[in-house]
Amino acid sequence: MENNTTIFRDVPQVLNLTEMPQNPLEEQVITIFLTMLICGVGIAGNIMVVLVVLRTKHMVTPTNCYLVSLAVADLIVLLAAGLPNISDAISFWIYGYTGCLCITYLQYLGINVSSCSITAFTIERYIAICHSIKAQFICTVSRAKRIIAGVWVFTSLYCIMWFFLVDTDETVYTNGVVVTCGYRVSRSLYMPIYFLDFTLFYGIPLTVATVLYGLIARILFMSPLPSHLTDREGGGSVHQGHSQSTNKTNKGAVSARKQVLGRSD
Repeated sequence: MENNTTIFRDVPQVLNLTEMPQNPLEEQVITIFLTMLICGVGIAGNIMVVLVVLRTKHMVTPTNCYLVSLAVADLIVLLAAGLPNISDAISFWIYGYTGCLCITYLQYLGINVSSCSITAFTIERYIAICHSIKAQFICTVSRAKRIIAGVWVFTSLYCIMWFFLVDTDETVYTNGVVVTCGYRVSRSLYMPIYFLDFTLFYGIPLTVATVLYGLIARILFMSPLPSHLTDREGGGSVHQGHSQSTNKTNKGAVSARKQVLGRSD
């Protein structure tokens, strides 16, 4: 009796299927145009950043290393988010099960690496400005490369869980089958994962950035660099009565601050 009831309830679901929804032509054109414009400008800009830094020897600084990492992460996000938006505007999910896993993984990887790169960049700025003497020994290119490698390894391993959390879903219509890339189980069960993501890659970085930039602003406003030190690094005594060692210390501080602020003379 129970089996018969189940079969009877399933029949109306098959008979009452609606037609496959289609996006209006105007919406498709606008979506594709805006997506290609935003992604095109973003991809071109980030590629230029990577090429300029890697192909210009004097541009390889700790600060620029973090910018390259950020640019590569943004490239991944633009590609992983742009392609699905274009295909969704025309039809539906066309990348299959493997594409669903890989694109979801790359989206979270790019976003998380961007957050970690900005945080590392902020810490490097704080050290270079507020502890400029120590920065000459701490903020080095080799150390920056090791930190960046650690960020990519950590986020790559962390995001592996998304290979097990997403899946494709098929919806049958009277005129075809629509495949979508979505969650494997109910969205409400992902709350702990979202909270962990929010804490690691938004809450903590935002708190660190707020505190450190506040300390940077305090240092810059309370003890701004003398104009004659920022305009030239040498050429005579700085102040009468100052020792040569003091001048060298000031020059080192100016050089470290220039490095992180992106200035050159």
